[in-house]
Amino acid sequence: MGLEQRAEGNYITILGGKFCQRVPEGTEGAITRVNKIGNTVHEKFYDSFTGKLESIKVKDGNYGKTWNFGFRDQEELYILQLSYSNSFSTAFLKMLPNVDLTKEMKVSPSVKEVDGKNRSSLFINQDGNVLKHAYTKDNPNGMPDMEQVTVKGELVWDDTKRMEFLQNMVETTIIPKLESMKANETAEAGIAPEQAPAPTGLQGEPAPAEEINPDDIPF
Repeated sequence: MGLEQRAEGNYITILGGKFCQRVPEGTEGAITRVNKIGNTVHEKFYDSFTGKLESIKVKDGNYGKTWNFGFRDQEELYILQLSYSNSFSTAFLKMLPNVDLTKEMKVSPSVKEVDGKNRSSLFINQDGNVLKHAYTKDNPNGMPDMEQVTVKGELVWDDTKRMEFLQNMVETTIIPKLESMKANETAEAGIAPEQAPAPTGLQGEPAPAEEINPDDIPF
C-alpha cells in the first residue's frame, strides 16, 4: 500500500478528493495545516491505495457515525474511515456486492465540479476492471430512493432508508463472507481460534469526523 504509519494508528480518511493520513511532525512529504477545530496537523496525501478488504465496522463516536473498512496489505492493517452517509461511503457500499473479496482491490476517490458543485465518488478496480455499482437508479435491486423531507421549513434530501438498506446488506452478506474467509485462513494456518487475531484488531483512535469530507450529493 505504501502508506506511512501515523502515531495514532493506520487510519486513512478522504480530504480534498485524496486519501489522507495523519503523520508525525517532520515526516518527509507531509503537509502541515490548521484544521477546523484549530489544531495543527501533519498529513500525507495519496491518489489511491491497494489492499484486501478484511473487516467492516460501523462506529458511533463523539464526532458522529462512521464506517471503518479494514484493508490488509501484507502484514499491515489500514483502516479507511468514511462518514456514515456521504457520496464516498455510499459509492463504496453500492459496489461491494460486485467485489471479489478474495482479491486485492485498488480504491481511488474522485471529486469533480459539475454545474458549480463538487460531485464526489469512489472507484474500485480489480483485475484491471473498474467495478460497477450493484445498485443504480435504473436497477436499484431493492435499494430505496432518497426522500425529500422538510427540516426547519426547507426541503432536504434524506437517505435514512437507503443507508439502513446498505448497512443490512453489509451485515447479512458481506461481513459473513469476510468472517468465513478469515476462519478458513486461520484453519489452514493451523492456528487455534482463540489465538487468531481479531479481524478488526485496531490500535489508536481515528481522526475526528471533521477531517472526513461531509459531502451530501444525492444520487
